[in-house]
Amino acid sequence: MKLLESPAEIAAVLAGRKFVNAEFMYKPRPPEGRSRIVFDYTLRSRLSALAAQDAALFICKSQETAESFSEFEAEYPHILMVATIANPTSVGAHGGAPNAPESNTPHRLDWESPDSWQQYATTDRWARIDTALHIASLIESSGYLVMPAHDAVWGRDLLRQLEALSEKYARGGFPAAVSAYTYHQHSPIPGADIPQDMIDLLNTAFGRDTLFGWKLRTDRVQAFWGKMGMIPFGMCGAIREKAEKNIWEDDLEIDRVIRESGYAVRCMWVRDPALYRQALPVFDGDGVRQVIERTLHYSLNIPSQTIGESSLNFPLDTLGKIRHLINPRFAKYNVLAEALIAECNTTIAMRLKQYRASWIDWGAYRHVMRVGDPAVEVWKRT
Repeated sequence: MKLLESPAEIAAVLAGRKFVNAEFMYKPRPPEGRSRIVFDYTLRSRLSALAAQDAALFICKSQETAESFSEFEAEYPHILMVATIANPTSVGAHGGAPNAPESNTPHRLDWESPDSWQQYATTDRWARIDTALHIASLIESSGYLVMPAHDAVWGRDLLRQLEALSEKYARGGFPAAVSAYTYHQHSPIPGADIPQDMIDLLNTAFGRDTLFGWKLRTDRVQAFWGKMGMIPFGMCGAIREKAEKNIWEDDLEIDRVIRESGYAVRCMWVRDPALYRQALPVFDGDGVRQVIERTLHYSLNIPSQTIGESSLNFPLDTLGKIRHLINPRFAKYNVLAEALIAECNTTIAMRLKQYRASWIDWGAYRHVMRVGDPAVEVWKRT
């Protein structure tokens, strides 16, 4: 796979492409096992949905990471594939970032080996989003930057349906930025042997709001989602310029900027898992717990009586209570989900009481959040 450095050079190579699928690769392809099966299946679903006039842009941690995907270039010879490297920049050890309310975080939060931590200006995801937006903003032809998560599973017609939705809600000189959202946030993968109980538990935990599909269709909630977002090239420069890149919940920040810039953003509620679903390398209760704990941290900045205003914390609405009464399977997994959510809330609450902050390890980095502050501190062991 050709490795390029200059955004202008990459944009020139991608000129004329309709959909540029930006794959954010934080580490090399999983070497083996169930994680490899899930990763490869989801990635192949996305590459298979691309046509000859599209392209895949791998924004990677390292050259080694980029090289680990060479097999896919041979497997999909009709798709242009290019790679580049992007990582967050360091800002010095033991604090000192402009958004950090207090310095010396590793010592103050009693982390292990506190002198071995290095602080970074942004999350590694924001570093790659910024690179993708920069490249797309330099593409002079019309088209879309697509930024899926690793767990996004595409049907072949997904991009075309999203494009139709985008054109329908055009405003401000561009088609709308669009996303897909699904109840199926975890699902089976052939050969991966994912326990159905774990799939049902995760989907129940995140599917307790029975009116969420209606809220999406009527644009009453966030419409741009990091799991599957698609932005016209012409919008990307404004988003890159105006977005606050120290915000932990990057997709919500992008949603805000799009709306405040006078552009449109819409989300498509997908009922058919053959068109769009998600599949995670989550095989047991610990994996489900990590997903829930990370999600609770996304909304930690919003003061409330619970731990943030995450939908995970909302009690069942009237329809949900009826569903709980008439659907024994939902009732079973809802009880388990509520217990797991409460357990994670307790862990976070104890940290907040002791440190006025909480943190989550995701990938190679540790992310620190505080109630009432949408900014995130990002750290990594050296």
